[in-house]
Amino acid sequence: MLFLVILSSLFVVVRTVQNHQTGFTTIFTTNRLPWNGSVLDYRMMPYVGNGHVATVVFSDFIYMNGLYNGDNGTSHRARIPSTLNWQFLFHPSTSSFSLNVSSGRKIVLPTRINEQVTSDDIDFVVAARNEQYVLLSGKTRQVENNQFQLEQLPVFVYYTPLPVNGFELDPQETSRTYLFVTSIDSEQERAKRSFEYASNERHSDQIWSSHVSLWNDVWSNGRVEIVGDDELQRQINSAFYYILSSLPPLSTRSEHKQFYGLSPGSLSRGGLVGEDYAGHSFWDTETWIYPSILLFYPNLAKEMLSYRIALRDSAADNARLFGYEGWRYPWESARTGVDVTPDGYLDIATYQQHITGDISFAARQYIAATGDRKWLMSEYGGDLVYETARFWASRVVYSNEKKKYEILTVLPPDEDARPFKNNSVFTNAVASYSIQLAHRVSCITKKVVPQHWLDIAFNLYFPFDNATQTHLEYDGFDLKNTIIKQADAVLLGFPLMWPMNKEVRRNDLLFYEPLTRASGPAMTWSMHTIGFLELNDLDKAQQFFRRAYETYVQPPYNIWTEIPESLGAVNFITGAGGFLQAVIFGYGGIRLTLDQLEVMPPPRLPNQAEKLIFHGLKYHGSILDLTIDNQNYHIDVRGMDNNNSMSLVYEYEQEYFPLTNNIRLSYPINTRLVIRPLMHFCA
Repeated sequence: MLFLVILSSLFVVVRTVQNHQTGFTTIFTTNRLPWNGSVLDYRMMPYVGNGHVATVVFSDFIYMNGLYNGDNGTSHRARIPSTLNWQFLFHPSTSSFSLNVSSGRKIVLPTRINEQVTSDDIDFVVAARNEQYVLLSGKTRQVENNQFQLEQLPVFVYYTPLPVNGFELDPQETSRTYLFVTSIDSEQERAKRSFEYASNERHSDQIWSSHVSLWNDVWSNGRVEIVGDDELQRQINSAFYYILSSLPPLSTRSEHKQFYGLSPGSLSRGGLVGEDYAGHSFWDTETWIYPSILLFYPNLAKEMLSYRIALRDSAADNARLFGYEGWRYPWESARTGVDVTPDGYLDIATYQQHITGDISFAARQYIAATGDRKWLMSEYGGDLVYETARFWASRVVYSNEKKKYEILTVLPPDEDARPFKNNSVFTNAVASYSIQLAHRVSCITKKVVPQHWLDIAFNLYFPFDNATQTHLEYDGFDLKNTIIKQADAVLLGFPLMWPMNKEVRRNDLLFYEPLTRASGPAMTWSMHTIGFLELNDLDKAQQFFRRAYETYVQPPYNIWTEIPESLGAVNFITGAGGFLQAVIFGYGGIRLTLDQLEVMPPPRLPNQAEKLIFHGLKYHGSILDLTIDNQNYHIDVRGMDNNNSMSLVYEYEQEYFPLTNNIRLSYPINTRLVIRPLMHFCA
């Protein structure tokens, strides 16, 4: 097996080892790589990354977070030529690794090297080439936007000279380790320092063991364990892996760098406009990927929000450009925060405005999970909350006919509703929540919400069909004859948890299921899974749970595709995020609100699982393990933050007790446990 180890900046260790764990749930093996005719199908190959850099195995390019080339709608990830573009010239099924004892000659393993030092996106020069390293120095060819990016982006690549003469073993040797290091950064000194650290200060085995140790730290920090269903465990492990590989590490030797967002196609793809969303960030980040990360890795969730905060000037300018106030976030975002939606989709960029509410809702959930007052007061979190609310307050109009506020000419999450509709029910919900949140945290932020804003929040018009007791996706929506792309109105039930009775919740699910086109993305069925688990329709939930991943995950490396049967964007971590939400919030029965954390597991586990364990859930400084079997669930408190000023209590059947370290709480499934701060902020 070929191991490619990536550490910050980018250290690559190439080792050949024998794999003894082919049946284990973290190992994905195959006797044949995926091919498309006579060509290796890179779309189905896995990727390795660390949030700073990533590459698809055997591909021609490496990508660095935040490095984009192209003007406005042509902006895309800048392609850095891969330093791994070489092959062993032997067939792995032959006895190529043999020692000729009769002659005692050296064994030479030849290689084919395809060293590239040019890029269509970066003007590279070979600044140095010696026995220790090759240095490529360059700048991207175009700025993304002249107003918010003054010059092209620099990039420096240090790498070990490639093995043009192959690999040798002396007659007396049975093995030898070769270390190849690549370090990539926007600052030359940092790139060089990282290269020298890996090349000279550490043995290759130390680099490898450090890499393994850091990944072990990730999994010990938070993970989902399935007992009794190895195949489901593999699905969960790979989904988390592909998301986490595009996020910053939990710890690093390097100084902190600004994170520049998550794209639906991960950090490993997007080198062309029109390919896997060109590395752009959408609502996918906050709505689909972020929730599965928040409760296990709140620091990474904060990094995701920091991307939006860092680009606040662009968001303010975007609001002014359309005649509104506050911060309006773009539909597609890359390096500068201007809208980089390509030509041909500019109507989507104009009307798909719910993303500003999606970002605000993600901020709401971060506050709910952490109670992070510092983020609100001194890290621009309070500004994010207030200015997105200001946008919505300036966006509405009052209808004398309806005696309600409306949001007109918008595109809902269902993009089949192009070019625009009035009163998207999802958009109106996130707008209302956005204003409510600004008011709720005002005692911390000291940003007073005008009464007029609150009038808007509580008097927005929600399209609703009284005859069928069903939410309408937008004004005039036909519940019988309209085909939709993906989950939309059903999102009111989850993740928004908009107040409604069970009848309406069920009707929303039942009416919109047959209207959703078969070629839609997987996340729709994850949301239906969660909804039917809420309603204790366990068979229907199980049906949708399998539908949420089985045709979207492609062998042999569990690569997610946007559309069933290998179509659409690949390495589609949006789908992986939706699937994980079905596990965590569906079968885990977890709900997070501004006031509390609720746990109420449904009376059935997924697939063939006998036990479901959530290791390392984080809530207001506490660390919780949640174990669910077919009869009971247990919460083990294995850590409490003594610096957290908010004491926690738990409630079960209207009795309250203090939550303390090293206790176990056990209750029957399908009953509710609530954990919350003793005192609500801004109550």
